[in-house]
Amino acid sequence: MRLRIGVALAVVVIAVAALLAGPLSRGDRLSDIVTGRTPLLAGANRASGGSADLSGTAALGTDQRPVTLHVACDPGGAGLSAALIVPRFAELAPRFDFAGLEGGSTAPLTGILVSSAGSVRSVRMPVQGAAAGADAGFTLTVAGAHRGEDPLRGVALALTQPGTKLTWTQASPRSEDPALTATVTVAEADAAALKGALAGCLAAPF
Repeated sequence: MRLRIGVALAVVVIAVAALLAGPLSRGDRLSDIVTGRTPLLAGANRASGGSADLSGTAALGTDQRPVTLHVACDPGGAGLSAALIVPRFAELAPRFDFAGLEGGSTAPLTGILVSSAGSVRSVRMPVQGAAAGADAGFTLTVAGAHRGEDPLRGVALALTQPGTKLTWTQASPRSEDPALTATVTVAEADAAALKGALAGCLAAPF
C-alpha cells in the first residue's frame, strides 16, 4: 500500500515538473504561473487585462465633489491597481498636501474599506500621486503585490458584487490636514463590467 502511494506521489511530482518546465524555460516567473498570469501550456492564451470606471463622491471638510474610481487588471505586468481621480484638486491644495504625494509615498496613507453582504474588509497601502494639470485631476494610485498575498485581490472581489460600498480614506502627508474621504457604491452594471475587466487577475490559478 505504501509503495503504491509512493509511486502515485512520484508520478504527480513528475507531471507537475513537466508542466512547469515549459514556462520556466521560457523565462517566466514561478509566481506568475501560480497566480495564473502565465499559462502552463505553450499554446494557451495569456489572461487578458481590462479596466472599469466607477463614479463616486469625495469630501474634504465641507467641500464635496464627484470623483472617479478606476480599477484595472494587467495580468502580465502591474497586476491589480486602483486609482482615485480627484478633479480640480488645486482648489483643495491649501487644505490637503497633494504635492507631497507626487512620486509616491512609502507610508500607508491610503485606507480602503469595502463592505458587502454582511462582510467588511479593509486594507492600508502606500499611494502614488500624479497631477494632470492644476485645472484637471489628481490621480491617487495603489497597486497590488506581485509576491505573497495581494491586498487588492479581496477588495477587487468585493467590487464585483452589486451593492458593495467602498470607502477610500486618503491621509495627507501634512499631519494637520483633514483626510480626503471618497465613497463609491457598486451598481449592477458596474459589477458586471468589473467581473469582465478583472477576470484575468481574479481567476483561480488552476
